Amino acid sequence: MTGAEQQGRPKVAVVGAGRMGHGIALEFARGGHAVGLYDLDARRLADALAEARRDVQDLVAADVLAPTEVAATLARITPSADLEHAVAGARFVNEAIAEDLAAKRDLFARLDRLCPPPAILASNTSSISISAIAEACTRPERVVLAHWVLPPHLVPVVEVAPGRRTDDVTVQATRSLLEALGKWPVYVKQDIPGYLLNRLQFALLREAFHLIEAGIVTPADLDRLIQGSLGRRMPVVGVMRQADLAGLDVYNQIFKYLGPDLNASPAPPRILAQALADGRRGAVAGQGMYAWSAGEADTFIQRRNAWLVRLLRDDRAAG
Repeated sequence: MTGAEQQGRPKVAVVGAGRMGHGIALEFARGGHAVGLYDLDARRLADALAEARRDVQDLVAADVLAPTEVAATLARITPSADLEHAVAGARFVNEAIAEDLAAKRDLFARLDRLCPPPAILASNTSSISISAIAEACTRPERVVLAHWVLPPHLVPVVEVAPGRRTDDVTVQATRSLLEALGKWPVYVKQDIPGYLLNRLQFALLREAFHLIEAGIVTPADLDRLIQGSLGRRMPVVGVMRQADLAGLDVYNQIFKYLGPDLNASPAPPRILAQALADGRRGAVAGQGMYAWSAGEADTFIQRRNAWLVRLLRDDRAAG
């Protein structure tokens, strides 16, 4: 990086080069940060760089990055299979490994030893308590949630949440860092299971699986409903604005008769358990709620990303 790029842009490290990690690294690199990208698997690191080279074209298409900036952006990402080397000098470390508390605690204990005291240690977990992760550290006040959404280079929201001992300086510094990238840091005031995104997503999924299991709707028709209704207006108005537009008195009346009939089971849906017992794990297995032919999942991912690119362009046009 040039001196101008380095000024005010501390080094960042991303730990875990999976499908989330390479996108997080790309976003920090786009923002002018030198990025150490760590993974124990050298082949995974090579794949991550190839994926970053592919995904950076989405940013060009979205007018987020100029074509002339692509080479410099990718050059800011330094892969390493040595954790100490990857995090050396980093002032912000974003973990993006598997959702396993023991593994995350072990990693954060190592990061706590390797990183300088001012460094902020962030986790990309979407379900594990950030407080539980921070217990492995001698400086839990510097540990915070920074949960990105797949695909991280195209989805603007990043959930930010404190643990029980996280200090306000850490939270504000994390939010400021993300805002400087043009992300939308959403502050979750408490460390709660699933944080915000997964709580809302799984509330919808629970009712959706219930309706399919009861024979009321097919998976295809349910998706068609979402795509042609809620999915059309949510990008513009969200949920709370829609409630205001519809009328809170109307929603209050609907809750009175509908609320008691909504599914409230704490267990995973039986239809989901049966699918797994049958080996229907989803697109990767060729069968889930749908049958998936070879290459079909890639086609849907491409369509999804093209749609997200259009939304990013609209965001920029709207300021």
